[in-house]
Amino acid sequence: MNELKRFILIPNTSKQIPKEAIAGIADRLKASGGSVGTLPEFANHLAPLGERLSFVWEGPDGENGPEDAAAIVLGGDGSIIEASHRLLGQNVPILGVNYGRVGFLAGIEIGEAELLDRLPAGNYAVEERMMLDSAVTDTEGKRRGTFTVLNDIVLTNGPVARLISFDVFCDGVLIETCRADGMIFATPTGSTAYSLSAGGPVLDPSVAAVCATPICPHTLSSRPVIFRGDARLEIKGIRNNNASVWLNADGRDELAIQPGDRVEICRSAHRTRLIRVRDDGFLNVLRAKLSE
Repeated sequence: MNELKRFILIPNTSKQIPKEAIAGIADRLKASGGSVGTLPEFANHLAPLGERLSFVWEGPDGENGPEDAAAIVLGGDGSIIEASHRLLGQNVPILGVNYGRVGFLAGIEIGEAELLDRLPAGNYAVEERMMLDSAVTDTEGKRRGTFTVLNDIVLTNGPVARLISFDVFCDGVLIETCRADGMIFATPTGSTAYSLSAGGPVLDPSVAAVCATPICPHTLSSRPVIFRGDARLEIKGIRNNNASVWLNADGRDELAIQPGDRVEICRSAHRTRLIRVRDDGFLNVLRAKLSE
C-alpha cells in the first residue's frame, strides 16, 4: 500500500476524549515522519494541540484524491459514518480509533496507538465498503430529497405507533406489500446496526448486497430479503394510516414523506474506504463484538 504522510484528525467532540490522548496520537504520527492536520470545523476544538497541527484539510488537490493522506477518526461507529459523509467523494481512507461501545468499523481500539506506526510504512490494508443512493420523488416527478449512506435508508412511522403500508419493488417487479412500522434497507456495513436489531441477517462486508428488513411486520410472511448489490429498489403506494411517515438516512438526515411520494434506492458510485492495520478478519471482529 501507499506510504501515508498526511493525517487528518477527526474527533467526536461530544465524547470526553482526553486532550492528552489526542496529543499522544498526533505526536506518534509526527514522530513517524507524517504531518497532522484536521478539517476546518474541528480546528478550534483541536487548537490546544498547537504546533502539532500543520494543516487544515480543504479537500484533495487532484481528481482521483490523495495517495498519501488518511483520516484518523476518534470515536465509535457513528463517528466513522459521520466522517464518511464529511469526506464523501474525496477518496480518503479512514482509520477509526474506537472510543465508542461496539466499534464494528474501527480499525484499532483504545490503547493500541502503537499500531499507527504501520501507516507511514504502508503496512496496512484498505477495505472498500459499498454505499447506497436514495431519492424521494413526488407525484409530479420532482426530486424532494437525495441521500447517500454507508449504513442504511429507513422508512419509518412517526411518534404515533401506527402501522404503515407500502409496496416494495425490485427492478420494476412487485416483491411485497408490507404492513409494518417501516423497513430498513441496509448495506453489508449497516447489517450489524439497526437492521440486526430488527432481526436482519449479518452480511459479510465484502458481499455486494442490500438487505431489506421489515420493522415489526404485521404478517408472519414478511421477512428480511437480500437483494443483489446492483438491484434498483423502489417503495411506492405508501399509505400512512393517519400517521406521519419519515425517511431516515444513516441516522443523520430525515425527510417527511408526503402522499404519493416514491422512494428509489440503488448502489452508489461512492464508496467508503476503511483502513485495517490488524490481521483479524471480519469474522473474528464479529465474534468479538457480539460476545461483548
